[in-house]
Amino acid sequence: MSLNSSWTPDESSETLLAEKGWLQGTVVSAVAYGIGVALFFMCFHLLFRKMNRTNYKKLLPFLIYITTTFILSTLFMAALADFTQLAFIQYRNYPGGPSAFENLSIPMDNITDVCGVLTMILSDALVVWRCMVIYRGCMVPMWIIMLFPCLMYAASIAMAIMWLLQVTTSAPYFSSTDIDYTIPYLTLSLALNIIITIVIVLRLLTYRRRISKVLGSSYGTQYTSIAAMIVESAALYSTFSVAFLTLFGLNNAISETFLVSLTQVQIIAMLLIVFRLAQGKAWSQDTMTEVMTSRPSAQTTRMGDFGYHLQDGSKTFTGSTGTGAHATYKSKERDSAELSV
Repeated sequence: MSLNSSWTPDESSETLLAEKGWLQGTVVSAVAYGIGVALFFMCFHLLFRKMNRTNYKKLLPFLIYITTTFILSTLFMAALADFTQLAFIQYRNYPGGPSAFENLSIPMDNITDVCGVLTMILSDALVVWRCMVIYRGCMVPMWIIMLFPCLMYAASIAMAIMWLLQVTTSAPYFSSTDIDYTIPYLTLSLALNIIITIVIVLRLLTYRRRISKVLGSSYGTQYTSIAAMIVESAALYSTFSVAFLTLFGLNNAISETFLVSLTQVQIIAMLLIVFRLAQGKAWSQDTMTEVMTSRPSAQTTRMGDFGYHLQDGSKTFTGSTGTGAHATYKSKERDSAELSV
């Protein structure tokens, strides 16, 4: 049986493409939610199993964090599914079709907006915190490194609140103004994640080069491998963000697919970071010491200048402080020898 073109809704091709993007985004979001559910229970199981009287103050905040995010993602997905059903089935003949129905401010749509914003705020806070942890021990003062990301984070929260008020209320100020807070809100949040992804990857690449130079490429791979850098930097979400911003900038209706699924993809990126933390594989302020002392012949390490002492001698390496480096070895032929490195 052939399909008849007369069965197509009386809408422009651009409107139909936007509706396709919305529906496909809902499907992608549902798949991502399923992945998020699995990751949530894996993280919860690991954290709960590791919790005891000595570390519960450290792990309990992560349990509360992922549980809160899981509840928000569930509410978001339920409201999105119901709103999509209303637009494409129950009120399919709304003037302008589902694409126009999407602009209505109804409770189901408001729930998705609020849950999406709260999830984005929590996820952005996690990546900002991870950036601070990974840059501890840097020769540049921490406040200089974190000033710009924190300002962007604060600005994105402000824009998110303004956007929520604009799409969920009928206050005279928001209904009469020509300012659309959607673009500033999304741009700030997505740009924040992209920038932090870049700076975290650069920092981990620096650590990878230093560790490989000192101990060899086989040491510290769980912290500096490509997979580790992708997870630690939330690169999955940043990739989706770049795709969305590119399509949105080109005024391509397919950007709707990425927009609808952004929340669930961000949750996956966040849960992957927490999962590495629960496994004990995530980078911490003591990671460099642990990696350097993992060498069989090593006894002590100092992260600041990469110095460590061997059982049969000593060797000091130049680190981020720029201090000089020398090494002393003992052998049967000579009592000692000092080598410049």
